[in-house]
Amino acid sequence: MIQLIRSDERLIHGQCMTQIVRTYDIQEIIVIDDATAENTLLKRIFTMAVPKNMKAQVFTFNDSVAKVEEALTNSVKTLVLMKTPVPMVQLLQKIPGLNKELNIASLSQRKNTGLCVEIVPATYFTVEEFNAVEQLTEAGVRVWLQMIPNSTRTEWTEIRERIQQKFNKL
Repeated sequence: MIQLIRSDERLIHGQCMTQIVRTYDIQEIIVIDDATAENTLLKRIFTMAVPKNMKAQVFTFNDSVAKVEEALTNSVKTLVLMKTPVPMVQLLQKIPGLNKELNIASLSQRKNTGLCVEIVPATYFTVEEFNAVEQLTEAGVRVWLQMIPNSTRTEWTEIRERIQQKFNKL
């Protein structure tokens, strides 16, 4: 059963292991990231970064679809992780019964991705990511921005118009 779908460019990291996993009682992590899945060393680092009683697997987007579908129906409490919100749009297209919630955490200001707009502190969107979140919202997905469970939670619907104005000025 999918407990949380999360976009965090850091994927598996300290806060994820100490707070997200505990709060949501996670037993398995599905990482969806083509670059990480295709890099043997990175893939091994991520799969070894979890406690022994937990399983982490790294998939390309195409290979992740069957695993995410399985996680919807089994009893294993699962965290689905991706670097940006873009794969969530694609997952919804391939898996109609997917949970309609997305937690977005850290997305830094990145070079070579075009302009980035600050959404909340420590989270920046490219035009592609903004458009993905807009598509998710239109599809009925609840999107919220929150780094860790005890930090400030910002609902996308609360800031959407302000952020849209920032992108309109680009």
